[in-house]
Amino acid sequence: MFEHKNLYPVVLVPGVVGYGEGTLLHKVFPYFGMTSTSYEKVIKDMGMDCHTVSFELLSGIWDRTCELYAQIVGGTVDYGKAHSEKYGHARYGKTYEKPMIVGWDRITLIAHGFGAPVARLFIDLLENGSEEERQATPANELSDLFKGGFYNKIHALVTVAGVNDGITLAEAFEGRLPGAKKVFAKGATLVDTALRFTDYVDPYFHKEGIPVSQHGVRAYVEKEDEKTKLKFDEAAIDSYLKKEDNIFYDMGPYGMSKLNSKLNASKDVYYFSLVGEVTNNIMGKVTLPKLAAGITLPTTVLISTFENYLPEFPIITKKNHDNDGIVNSNSALPPINEEASAFKDVDYCSTGVWYQMPIMNRNHFTFTGLFVRPDKLRNEVYDLMKIICNLD
Repeated sequence: MFEHKNLYPVVLVPGVVGYGEGTLLHKVFPYFGMTSTSYEKVIKDMGMDCHTVSFELLSGIWDRTCELYAQIVGGTVDYGKAHSEKYGHARYGKTYEKPMIVGWDRITLIAHGFGAPVARLFIDLLENGSEEERQATPANELSDLFKGGFYNKIHALVTVAGVNDGITLAEAFEGRLPGAKKVFAKGATLVDTALRFTDYVDPYFHKEGIPVSQHGVRAYVEKEDEKTKLKFDEAAIDSYLKKEDNIFYDMGPYGMSKLNSKLNASKDVYYFSLVGEVTNNIMGKVTLPKLAAGITLPTTVLISTFENYLPEFPIITKKNHDNDGIVNSNSALPPINEEASAFKDVDYCSTGVWYQMPIMNRNHFTFTGLFVRPDKLRNEVYDLMKIICNLD
């Protein structure tokens, strides 16, 4: 047994394709572990409870935060009366019969990619709640998440290749391949449908079947000229893409800038950021991918060559070129509006300050174990948890 000051439960918060407990895929190919060893197993072997949450793939930051809360404490996802009415989607989502953390005291959050802003908003809502929701919702309907006043519930947050400022991948795709966002939305609809196969089968493939998200998006099959064709609710997808309450807006420069203007680091939480970079910037003129880009080589090149100076879109310059294949390196650093310092030793860490680990030569997916030797990933998770478990 290793030396430790705490053994708080750990909740793993996945990124864009956010699957976890409750899905068949999690059992055979865990998001946190993939082709390597499972984060959950390593952490549980160290003596801590550990769980991985799931998200609706088209949910933005706010909606995922509500889904995160419902899974931890149990109950039905409440996206908020004010929020759901503002953006025109269902107020309630999936129901979780049992809480992940029974008798929740304090927990540690480890968030990958797009899970980072979800975890940050979660901490803010726990402490401060939402004044907009409090004003719009009768007291007997108001979710505890929006009430605020829950301090010291989060011990530490580790963002792993996290989206802490806006990333440019979605805009780069859309700029090179107009309509790419809609293609992704359709793909996400299919993936969500597949992930739910254990609960529903037939209803999803009828035209009037169950939507796979609170936005009413659905995929179905229909016979046409004696041929079976896969179709989507095009109107629902188009409506989704026009709103600010969508995953593409939220992960981009505008959405993250808007979020960061409202958030501040909690005085009760320890913060750490892990950053990868698989590009070389040559004298500030050209950015080239490294061998470490691996499977992310195409997106590494796409991000490192994308620029935009049109005023109606986010301004993207060469400073945004370095990346880990998915996330711009400067976005994975601690949020620009919050206090940060280089990590030296666990004994020098204080709450309310971000501690930056040395930037690593690795792509976005190696942090979750894709094509990483099991012993290497196990040692990395073990070393990280030793730090977390020795914080006061």
